[in-house]
Amino acid sequence: MDAHVPQRKGGYRMTDSTSHNEQWLSNLLKNHPALIASGLYVFASIIGMYYAWSFLWHFQINVFNYAQIGDFLLASLKEPMTWGIVIVCMLMVTGDNALSRRAQKKTGSRLLKMYGSPRYRVANYIGLLVIIAMLISLYAERQAEQAMAGRGKIVTVTYADRAAADDLVLLGTTASFVFFYDSTFERVIIHPHESIHAISFGSAE
Repeated sequence: MDAHVPQRKGGYRMTDSTSHNEQWLSNLLKNHPALIASGLYVFASIIGMYYAWSFLWHFQINVFNYAQIGDFLLASLKEPMTWGIVIVCMLMVTGDNALSRRAQKKTGSRLLKMYGSPRYRVANYIGLLVIIAMLISLYAERQAEQAMAGRGKIVTVTYADRAAADDLVLLGTTASFVFFYDSTFERVIIHPHESIHAISFGSAE
């Protein structure tokens, strides 16, 4: 038997390929730091896309019909709470994985070996993505409930083709469209930017 591939009872075979993958990824990022910036851009866009979809889904708006790729990056920056969720979850998983690497160097019970295994850390990262998605969904649902109750971002909208103004809940914007919610009549209103003359904040509650 290969001395570098220990055999557990019951025929369960452990390899160190996951550890090698971790080391390979670490070296790749050290040698090509520009990948970190590119990765952050993609990750931020995914976070913004998921939040925008989760939020506007409650209003039966398919954001993909109105948005461009750049809109999703801005969506995550407009909602700092989503980044708060991501940062807290990542800090927790990073700390736990650091403890797992320490446990990998120790000998002990089977449970300790499982905790220190590379597979545990991979499962941690997968769990991280699931937890982030769940928490962002819950936050988007809470924001949608507030908007439907008329407690969102209240704005006064004046139009390019008429003098009348409306007090509406601002749901969000893309490069080409603005999304509003009329809590009085419980309806969604979508306007292209060119049809809006001005959007004023700070209207009466």
